[in-house]
Amino acid sequence: MATKVALFEKLEDKCLMCEKRFDKMNKEQVMTWSVVVRQEEETVRLYCPDCWDKAVEIVQNFKKHLEDKNKK
Repeated sequence: MATKVALFEKLEDKCLMCEKRFDKMNKEQVMTWSVVVRQEEETVRLYCPDCWDKAVEIVQNFKKHLEDKNKK
């Protein structure tokens, strides 16, 4: 538990990609922004909804590309 609390302290105040400001006191932002924690590396990354959606879309497109390539 102490490790998780310590990692939470590393939470940035802006999106890693676009640097949009994040307000920890804003309930909507807290509920909609994405946090990626890599406990082994002790890193915490914060993404706004727009950047998160773009990243998910890129991953899905790449996955589809690989599936299409493997079908040939």
